[in-house]
Amino acid sequence: MIIKGRGYCCSKSGVKVSKPTIDDQKRYRKLDARTGCLACIYFNADKEGKNWEVTKFVEEHNHPLASENDKHLLRSQRSISNAQASLLKNMTGVGIRTTDAYNFLVDEVGGVENVGFSKTDAYNFVQRERKALIDSGDAMSLSNILRERQSEDNMFSYDIQTDEMNRLISFFWIDGRSKIDYDCFGAVIIFDTTYRLNKYNLACAPFIAVNHHMQNIFVGGAFIATETIESFCWVFETFLRFVGGKQPITIFTDQDQTMTVSIERVFSNTRHRLCQWHISKKAPSKVPAFNHDRCIRSLFYNCMSKCESEVEFENSWSDMIRRGNLGENRWLQDLFKVRMKWSTAFNKERLDLGILLTQRSESANNVLHGCFKATSSLVECYLGLDKLTSSWRRSEHDEDFRCKHGSVTLKYSDCLLLKKVSKIYTRKCYSLFEQSFMDGAVGVCIVEESRLTDERILYVLQHSDIANNVKQWFVSFHPTNYDADCSCRGFQTRGILCKHILRVYNHKNVTQLPEKYILRRFTVSAKKDVYRFKTASQDDFDSNLVFRSHMMRFTYDLTRRVEDCKIAREYVLSAMNDIAKKSDEILEHDEKVKNGLFPDNQTDKGNVRDPPAMRRKGRSNNRRKSHWEKPTQRNSKKLVFK
Repeated sequence: MIIKGRGYCCSKSGVKVSKPTIDDQKRYRKLDARTGCLACIYFNADKEGKNWEVTKFVEEHNHPLASENDKHLLRSQRSISNAQASLLKNMTGVGIRTTDAYNFLVDEVGGVENVGFSKTDAYNFVQRERKALIDSGDAMSLSNILRERQSEDNMFSYDIQTDEMNRLISFFWIDGRSKIDYDCFGAVIIFDTTYRLNKYNLACAPFIAVNHHMQNIFVGGAFIATETIESFCWVFETFLRFVGGKQPITIFTDQDQTMTVSIERVFSNTRHRLCQWHISKKAPSKVPAFNHDRCIRSLFYNCMSKCESEVEFENSWSDMIRRGNLGENRWLQDLFKVRMKWSTAFNKERLDLGILLTQRSESANNVLHGCFKATSSLVECYLGLDKLTSSWRRSEHDEDFRCKHGSVTLKYSDCLLLKKVSKIYTRKCYSLFEQSFMDGAVGVCIVEESRLTDERILYVLQHSDIANNVKQWFVSFHPTNYDADCSCRGFQTRGILCKHILRVYNHKNVTQLPEKYILRRFTVSAKKDVYRFKTASQDDFDSNLVFRSHMMRFTYDLTRRVEDCKIAREYVLSAMNDIAKKSDEILEHDEKVKNGLFPDNQTDKGNVRDPPAMRRKGRSNNRRKSHWEKPTQRNSKKLVFK
């Protein structure tokens, strides 16, 4: 058997001798690499491929041959190795531009001629990898990834919302680690939807919390197509469903009316706070007097965060209106109506960790801006946010290591109170506590002391600033159990004792911080024993759903902590087997009792209580919105306050 073959000395894409032509729109056409060269070789080979016979050979070319330095321009000489492909994929995956990744490879090998492929090949490779992620369709590929994550993580939850044509319009996800983080640090949440850089113009809506190192942590995320009341309600309801119905104490958002209505409907027990940064940024354009009158501007900022009481806020606000003759300013009138959402003077009893801005969420958006492009797919958006979450968790792990294997340098080494607190709090939280202690010791003085009827002592403290403005605070102190309460309500809002109480503690030589003033969320072991302090006798466990959720979180957290230690794994497995055997014995005994095999008097049924009361679904009891609060459509299709 004879096999006939044919070969060309000139590949149709190897030689490019024609020059580019420019059309009427000044755009380059594709280069034609075919020159009509007749150089070729014909051959015959036997079946075994051992004997070859050249039947025709044309050696002459009608074009110059490529030199040694130009061979990298020939398609037949270009290829991307596995190592180079892996490097390109990893570098572009973390947000590095393709051209920068290619230039890095060129510098590594000492020139373009040595890298083995062109910049166009690099772009084509990256584009092929992006298309491979969504080979079965963008939304379907995302659904497959979420389903795969759920199979790997039993506590991973997600939900997808589609329209009447079964097109994806919103999706939400939360993994097991985020659920545990929310149980530990979910009292204060930042929710922001300002980031929209993706292929479908979906709004990125991450739920951001703050951990015991005062770092950002991810406790859930969503992408929504439209910022409507229905969309936000779906996101918030899905979030609550996946975290066991636990509502945050405070949630910070930007000044969006649709978001306000949605929060009032879903988070009925949560205090909604507005971002002061958005308000202060808008103020100069809405109130021109702020641009040239420093006094008016100072009074406005005092109203935002420096007033100690509602009365002080009212006085400062009235003074600002009077000085600037701003009684007719509509924007200030509207802002005054929602003063409880943005002024700290009206939020002294709710924990907010001292957060005044949603810039923690916006910082996440800035990071995402480096990972996404206007053409990013849903899969790329999800994977990018997942990488950001992993980097945050790595930072938290590193800080946990520093707290466990290091000690804090005390500024007051002789203070017993600081020594004991430094072993309880994390490094960052201790620095905040120590700063409050120093501010109280240096800047606050006790001017009056009087005894109350219930054995408590009332201290009057005051502080004078540079302008000789004097402020007073009142601290009620019990000398036996060290119980203290301050008029500034710093502990109630920040979770760490204020400088006024610490000034009294220093005055009374208190060396032991009462247990009630040490919040678990600020301690080194904030996450270690998060599920151990509950017992089955608590009212919370009357619900099977709550019990299952609690046990899943407990075992998930325990598994993550022992998975790297063989001895610990074996001990946990042995203990779980013992628990399973004992549980089977209890269940068998309980079944015999139910079937009447044992006398009734041998079983103590306890007190039978009424079923738990459930809040009826229906119309909200919140007040109706006035005319100024009603949404107004803008060109950006985002509803905001005027």
